[in-house]
Amino acid sequence: MSENKTGKYFKYAIGEIVLVVIGILIALSINNWNEERKERNKEINYLKNLKVDLQNEILNSEEFAAYHFRKVQACSKLINGDAPKNIKEVQVYTDTYETVFGWKDFVPNNNTFKELLSSGNLSLIKNDSIKYGLLELEKNYASIAGNEYHMRREFEEYLYDPHVKNISVIEFFDTTTPTKGLPIRLKAEDIPESKHNKLIADAKWQNNNQTFTNGLKLALMNNGGLSRKHYDQIEYIKDLIYLIDAEINH
Repeated sequence: MSENKTGKYFKYAIGEIVLVVIGILIALSINNWNEERKERNKEINYLKNLKVDLQNEILNSEEFAAYHFRKVQACSKLINGDAPKNIKEVQVYTDTYETVFGWKDFVPNNNTFKELLSSGNLSLIKNDSIKYGLLELEKNYASIAGNEYHMRREFEEYLYDPHVKNISVIEFFDTTTPTKGLPIRLKAEDIPESKHNKLIADAKWQNNNQTFTNGLKLALMNNGGLSRKHYDQIEYIKDLIYLIDAEINH
């Protein structure tokens, strides 16, 4: 009898242990499932924010691609055009080189990606193709910044410096009336006749200056290259958005 009771108690104890173990395993499984669900929700949220950034970046890149191509067109017009012969032609010439002279630094829309890196949450993005795509996009941003830095030095040495050192500048702006922002733009008919000969001579000097012409040629090449980089970047981003959409809906 004693042995039977002991056996029953032993079986009962084993059963209790098995139930406890099963309960623990179920609890761990539920906990793991909850953690995975939380991580997945975080991942989806990041993916959605990345998509918004990338959609904005398409618009940004379109703007910069067109901006650099306008500079290419202006450079070509100056390189291949004749020297101005009257004040109206000087106005056109001035408008054209100021299109080249304008400068905007490219600032990418990558706040979500930077937050992923700084917080150490990049590992939340499980799709390796998306992670690789984002890292490659950052490399392209760095390449554009490097091209801009290189081009800036050439602008300063071959375009800005010869211009400021040798001719009268901003003559087509009203510097007599202080304003918040750029001065009022003047037209040829607003320029006093006493200044015409000087401005025509200045424009002819700049048009015939070899350093300035070389600067325009370099600007044409560099802006053309940047315009192409931005156009290519747009297509790359569209492919990346496609991957993100597929992962969100997975």
